[in-house]
Amino acid sequence: MRIEYGILVIYNQPIERSSSYATFKDQLSVIVADNSTNEEIRKRNQKQVEKDGNVYLDMKGNQGLSKAYNQAISWIQQKEQKSCFILIMDDDTIFGNDFLQKATQEMNAKQADVYVPIVKAEKQILSPCTIHNGRIKAIHSLLSIHEDTISAINSGMIVSLNVYQKIRYNENLFLEYIDHDFIRQLKQHKYSIHVLQQEIQQNFSVFENDKASAKTRFSILKKDLHVFYGKSLSQHFLYKSILWKRKLRAVIQYKDLSIVWKW
Repeated sequence: MRIEYGILVIYNQPIERSSSYATFKDQLSVIVADNSTNEEIRKRNQKQVEKDGNVYLDMKGNQGLSKAYNQAISWIQQKEQKSCFILIMDDDTIFGNDFLQKATQEMNAKQADVYVPIVKAEKQILSPCTIHNGRIKAIHSLLSIHEDTISAINSGMIVSLNVYQKIRYNENLFLEYIDHDFIRQLKQHKYSIHVLQQEIQQNFSVFENDKASAKTRFSILKKDLHVFYGKSLSQHFLYKSILWKRKLRAVIQYKDLSIVWKW
């Protein structure tokens, strides 16, 4: 099994600041889909990525994660005739330099369509996680993971190119829950998922301190949750409860009660 490509979506920052790009720019053919709204940043990123011998895709503004992922996948499908695997990465994920080597060893020992690493934010396990009746919960031990309830975030996910012949990322989702929707599709199509023993560290934006950025993210979350959970009454209740929890967390973090009615 070979991990041949990496997909990285970047937004309004120089590619040199991406820890994951720095790790894999010489190990994989990295397709950088640039969602930056700043044209100067896009020009500099294109110059650097192409200088490194990797592939630059200009999204000409922020088209959202799903469209960027799908465009990168389409590029790979046009170029690649053989079966291979693709590493999905966030720009700020910290991978060990031997991640590919160790992941490949595990993949050779256990066949699957999709592999997910253990993603942590400091000591907290972010991924894999569980999903049951639409409710996503963090885990404290991998023993909590079962085939029918597993979910995971995109960063570090290794996906067979063959999977993308049947499913793609949901372009009705802009930023949030894209990964959980993708896992849901994998299960519907009976694709197998295996949890790797490799650990990576994620600078997850749920922990961000900037209030303005948090408000923008909340607005996107609200729209994406509505798409993910649909219109059923039980799922609508879950959708509302998640939004309220996120609001209350922001009220405590920023000590601003007006968030309750302004966000």
